[in-house]
Amino acid sequence: MPRSEIFLDYTGPINHEKIDLLLKKLKRTQGFTGLPKTTGKRVYAILVECLENISKHSIKNYPSGFRKHPFIYASDKSNIVQIKTGNIVYDERKVRLAKILDNINMMEQDDLSDLYEEIINKEIKPESNGAGLGFIIMKLKSGNKIDYNFTETGNGFSDFVIQILVNKHTMRKLFIEQTTNSPKVNFDPEKNIFEISGESRPHDVVGFYTEIMNWFDDYSSHIRSSQDVREPAVFNLDFEYFNSSSAKYILDFCKQIAAVRSKGENVTVKWHHEADDLDMLEVGKEMARMAKFPFEYVQKTSQ
Repeated sequence: MPRSEIFLDYTGPINHEKIDLLLKKLKRTQGFTGLPKTTGKRVYAILVECLENISKHSIKNYPSGFRKHPFIYASDKSNIVQIKTGNIVYDERKVRLAKILDNINMMEQDDLSDLYEEIINKEIKPESNGAGLGFIIMKLKSGNKIDYNFTETGNGFSDFVIQILVNKHTMRKLFIEQTTNSPKVNFDPEKNIFEISGESRPHDVVGFYTEIMNWFDDYSSHIRSSQDVREPAVFNLDFEYFNSSSAKYILDFCKQIAAVRSKGENVTVKWHHEADDLDMLEVGKEMARMAKFPFEYVQKTSQ
């Protein structure tokens, strides 16, 4: 059985002072500091939203003889971080909370990002809850649905419990818009899309390709540490033209891919070219020779 390492386990009143103390303590725990950097930032953001939601919206004054403190719990088990919180809410709030969470859970990440942007660009009144902004952030950061349930406790109250799972080994996307002198970059591991396309003669060629190669370093670490079964990662290189400065960095990038392939990972390159562009085809073959692994060559169809 995989060992579960608890790095936050608290039951009691939650206010701004307590949140500061809990987060300060969290940053010193071995379980939290041992998380991959990106995962740690996502977990921290989710915990902040959970704590602030409890502080703002949980019931403070219960009937005499009836009292249940909120709780928050976080642990690292194998490749999953589990976050669980519970607090008492009025029964009349259940319908609204369920509606917000069901709506958020049904939305894809891109649509949810659009909703997040729409909400933060609106003026939010102090008494407003931001139309579930905290829940939106939780799902965006976790990439998973927010599980929840209500348990009636009597006297018009219910125990509201949510659980959020965060994949320990996560990988960020990289998207760079195409310009007149630099290609589009679309690396999306979640959708298994890896593409560089367009003309490459960026003014800051070092900065442009350093970002790409740094991303690939993170990606290679991610696929080595993750135990998930993955589809083959195919990097589609579809250049209309690239200058001599770009060529060096494109080759360096291909060598990065070669190094990962040599360790048994299923990654490859598809080199795209126009039917009548024999020069681009030959350049691709030369890149493959220097990188020391075979490319697949894709002849583009006329539009």
